[in-house]
Amino acid sequence: MDVQIELRNVSLITEDYSAIEDVSVVFPRGRSTVIMGPSGCGKSTLLKVAAGLLVPDRGRVYIGGRALMDLSERQMQEFRRASGFMFQDAALWANKSVYENLALPIEYHEPGQPASATRRRVVEQLRTLGLEDSIDLRPAQLSTGEQKLVSFLRATVLGPSLLFLDEPTTSIDHTSLERMMQRIEELQERGCTIIAVTHDAHLAAMIANHLVVLKSGRVLEAADVAVVRRSTNPQVIEILTQVLSDAAAYDTDILDLLGDGDHPSQ
Repeated sequence: MDVQIELRNVSLITEDYSAIEDVSVVFPRGRSTVIMGPSGCGKSTLLKVAAGLLVPDRGRVYIGGRALMDLSERQMQEFRRASGFMFQDAALWANKSVYENLALPIEYHEPGQPASATRRRVVEQLRTLGLEDSIDLRPAQLSTGEQKLVSFLRATVLGPSLLFLDEPTTSIDHTSLERMMQRIEELQERGCTIIAVTHDAHLAAMIANHLVVLKSGRVLEAADVAVVRRSTNPQVIEILTQVLSDAAAYDTDILDLLGDGDHPSQ
């Protein structure tokens, strides 16, 4: 297993509450990991720690074998350039237009690029999800789903090799969802490492090579899908069944994760 990100004995306490506790887990390079668990179990916190957006109180995060906190400023900037993060609440700049929100990563990481080239790239990105007519709007003028789509485009505008997704499909209409899924598949085909938090059974079944099952801030299981779905841990079975059945009926999406058939390789 070629490890891209590793957490070793990581704990993070918020308001005297252990959001994640003594977590040791690896996220393999070039594969798609889905973090699953009941609401409030620490999934989003774990995702943000892995992305370097939250600093743990204990333990260390390693990127390609090097401790994140030991990276030089230049190395940290390279890591940020190569990664994208889609927030659950979109987290767009409210006082900036859709264009400005998407242009920011380009302008920051690729200074000196002509404004015309930046605009062309932004327009191309928006067109892939049918949002080109919203280019001059502010986030408040968009629906919740449209804001999520813009957040996804901002996370992928630089063609990341590492992508973090926090509940990416909530509030998104079917047509836009299909377009987003296509973009995610394209990133997978290019070898992008994807780490996602989701309750969406369809998304999980489509992209997951690797599963991390979380409960009360602790990892119960972390392995390839084929291994996790054969788990005999009753807590793992209960969580997977509950989480997936909350999102969808018992259909082929759930059978892909819990059934006996081979899961498609990505």
